[in-house]
Amino acid sequence: MNNALPAALVGLTALVTSGLVHAGYSIWWLSQALIHGYAAAFDWTGALTASGTASAVVLIAALVARRLFSSHAPEQTDIEPVAVSARGCSEAVR
Repeated sequence: MNNALPAALVGLTALVTSGLVHAGYSIWWLSQALIHGYAAAFDWTGALTASGTASAVVLIAALVARRLFSSHAPEQTDIEPVAVSARGCSEAVR
């Protein structure tokens, strides 16, 4: 099941992004048709191009964010505690 999760995430991201872009593109086209009064056919090529580009940008941004947030920071157990006396601390400050 865990192996299918990334593919499902990519598919869901593409579906949601495509839906949002198509909805926005449709609203823009409808507003242009109502304001300017022309009866042009819906431009599916432009909508699909914008949708594909937006999906690619979202997926690349998700990969970059995943890489940034999953850095290999050292865990607390990897750091060795150092015992410093008060005298050693004041000598280091000088």
